[in-house]
Amino acid sequence: MILYFFLGIGFVLAPLMTNRFFLNNSKVYSTAHKVVLSLLLVGACLPVNHFAFMWPLFCVLGFILYLVRKDRPVFFVRNWVHTIPFLFSLISATWFYAGVHDLQLLGYDRVWSFYAALHGIFLGWLFVGSLAFLSAGRELRRPYHFCCYLSFTFFLFVALGIDGIPHVKRLGVIGLSIMVPMVVGAHAFMSHKGQRSSRWLSTLSFCSVIASMSLALLNEFWFSAPKLVHGIPLMVLGHGLLNSVISIPCFFLAVRAEQAELSHCSP
Repeated sequence: MILYFFLGIGFVLAPLMTNRFFLNNSKVYSTAHKVVLSLLLVGACLPVNHFAFMWPLFCVLGFILYLVRKDRPVFFVRNWVHTIPFLFSLISATWFYAGVHDLQLLGYDRVWSFYAALHGIFLGWLFVGSLAFLSAGRELRRPYHFCCYLSFTFFLFVALGIDGIPHVKRLGVIGLSIMVPMVVGAHAFMSHKGQRSSRWLSTLSFCSVIASMSLALLNEFWFSAPKLVHGIPLMVLGHGLLNSVISIPCFFLAVRAEQAELSHCSP
């Protein structure tokens, strides 16, 4: 049940980020988002698994709406980075569908499929989407640009290593544990002085990321670390709760607040 709660947060926030940062507040996308969320909620309450296919279709719709936009040359090399969040949306949607129907994709059972979907939504779609937006029109655009590709690489390392090559997974965990706090910290401590709400949200995100990534490192390298709390995996309660409720949402909200304040101040 707790995994569905985390997924629900991602299902709400990630498309909001996509529509605000990449689709110019598309009414078609916004309406489709509301309809699909309603169907998924109905399916979860009944329960009926047949509505799960609507989420991958919705993610495909978002990618198509982005590709057909005429105000941005999508296929220019410098704009490839903006397609990464959409790729993550498709990856996470695939894992969600596989989890709902227990398809055993790549040998993952229902729970591990939802774990993969959660990582794809929060560390991929929402976090990298915010980075991709920051990579346009800022003094730090090149580091943000580079971190988008690096995040995608580290994510693949973790995905391939979970049920395959453990050493590859550890490289991904170490890479994300170093890169994510650095990026969030840079945004927290180098944002404009007048943007207090953005700074506070980024600082909260930074503190939460430090705690979350510390748990991930302890879980990966401290073999005697406790695994369960009242029968629930510690990583779900700690790492999952911090990332899905505080770390990544606060970072997105900080970027959104910064954009709103800059737009308000601009002539």
